[in-house]
Amino acid sequence: MQKRNFIKFTSPIGTAVYPRLNTPDTKFDKDGVYSVDLDLTDGKPTNEFVAAIRKAADEAYKAECEKRGGKKLKRAELPIKENEDGGLRIKFKLKAKAGNEERSWAQKPMLFDAQGNPLQNPPNVGSGSTIRVSFELIPYFTAMVGAGVSLRMKAVQILDLKEYTPGDSFDSYGFKATDGFVVSSQSDSTATSDTEDESDF
Repeated sequence: MQKRNFIKFTSPIGTAVYPRLNTPDTKFDKDGVYSVDLDLTDGKPTNEFVAAIRKAADEAYKAECEKRGGKKLKRAELPIKENEDGGLRIKFKLKAKAGNEERSWAQKPMLFDAQGNPLQNPPNVGSGSTIRVSFELIPYFTAMVGAGVSLRMKAVQILDLKEYTPGDSFDSYGFKATDGFVVSSQSDSTATSDTEDESDF
């Protein structure tokens, strides 16, 4: 099968919203989907970037119509929404599993720091982080939504990290580190806790 060449883009610098860059979300797809929304402020870089996406999407739509006999097709909305503050929110996704029944492979977005160093053990990137996204524009057509494009995330550059902290973390309970008891090892603590739990029932 001939490999398709997709148009590649790099976004302007923006703010990450609801990023799932470390582990894929499996709520609606059992194989998982990596994703991030990118908030961009209004201005020349954003306007030029969105104009380039719209132009590529128009060309993809025209090609799809021609491929299907030249008839006008229903058109899907772009993954771009206007924010309350006048800026734009762009949605990027990457399926954690690609291919087909005969051949499939796992994939995830590459993560880099501000200097371009790849992150081998990346931190848990949270909302509010300042990032840029490298992606491919992927044309698609379905009878239900029509002809459209998705923005397939390939890599993310993290310029300013706001690390995500789960709700049940140490800090979330209002505790602060102080002198006193320190557990010797996590495994010993876990084993003791399990024994005590079993004796309660």
